[in-house]
Amino acid sequence: MHPYSQLPARNFWKKFVAPSPWRDLGLNDRPKFRLQPADRIATAGSCFAQHISRYMARVGMASYIAEPAHTLLQEFGGDVDSYSLFSARYGNIYTVRQYLELFRQAFGSMPVIEDFVEQDGRWFDLLRPSVQKAGFASLAEARADRAYHLGRVRVMFETADVLVFTLGLTESWYHATHGYTYPVCPGTVKGTYDPGQHLFHNLTCTEIVADLEALVAELAQVNPAARLILTVSPVQLVATYTANNVLVASSYSKSVLRAAAGEVEARHAHVAYFPSYEIISHPASYGQYLSSDLRDVTERGVHHVMDCFLSSYYGIGASAVAATPAPVAAAPVVPAPMMAPAQCDELMNAPADAR
Repeated sequence: MHPYSQLPARNFWKKFVAPSPWRDLGLNDRPKFRLQPADRIATAGSCFAQHISRYMARVGMASYIAEPAHTLLQEFGGDVDSYSLFSARYGNIYTVRQYLELFRQAFGSMPVIEDFVEQDGRWFDLLRPSVQKAGFASLAEARADRAYHLGRVRVMFETADVLVFTLGLTESWYHATHGYTYPVCPGTVKGTYDPGQHLFHNLTCTEIVADLEALVAELAQVNPAARLILTVSPVQLVATYTANNVLVASSYSKSVLRAAAGEVEARHAHVAYFPSYEIISHPASYGQYLSSDLRDVTERGVHHVMDCFLSSYYGIGASAVAATPAPVAAAPVVPAPMMAPAQCDELMNAPADAR
């Protein structure tokens, strides 16, 4: 008799993984907590995180939109798509550090970041370079929109029941003088790259754990009941700025993010890890959910991830949820488009012929 003798079948590769179809494995069969259909689920993170709110809408469940599009935009036309990608109009947030800085701006523990650039007579916010594709008419309008955005982000953090955050990258760019983090390097999506001010940093596991712990602690101060679900994006890097080739750099990035999420999750009862990364990318899946470029995730793969998510946290599968009416949300909800391609700023890191 030894410590492994009485463990269940799920603890052994030969008994759990080898005999079962990948689609039938219960990879999140013991979630830390359950969710209710009426819970306000706030989403943020990399482009893969966009699928969560979209798919919840697809199966008849309302996602939490704390920053809805203005009624005049909806009535008379305008760029409203960016309002439905996540719970607030922050666009893709690829690093924990940027998410933490967003939180601190919203609650006034760090100065509001104002990094705007004029291009072709329009103004763009380099902290959200893609949310207003046509830009703002003036600097004043851009500043006003950022102030409104941060106010709604504060509401989101204060009122969400659950925050789902998808960790996307370790590679980051920051402002040399002021130290804040960009979603992408200036000059890729918008702006002009300045080698004296725009510096590269590849975050370590220790740094990411510290940022996550700070987020957990500071969130608890403003919303003690909030729970946090961490995921890691299974989408590989489109490009790397390190000395490694892109495949090795991707392996480093995803390994570090997975390790950091696991370390923080293990310390807190209200923080859970959901294995979307493993469902798509683990070698045992035989790459069946990847498109021909071995990077993008197919709709079939997203369906598996979301079916597992709904089954784990709500106790029901996607087919059952699809037949139920969407709950009444506690804030205005913008219906999400059906499985539209995720909008990824990171694609702009590569030249057109390398995307």
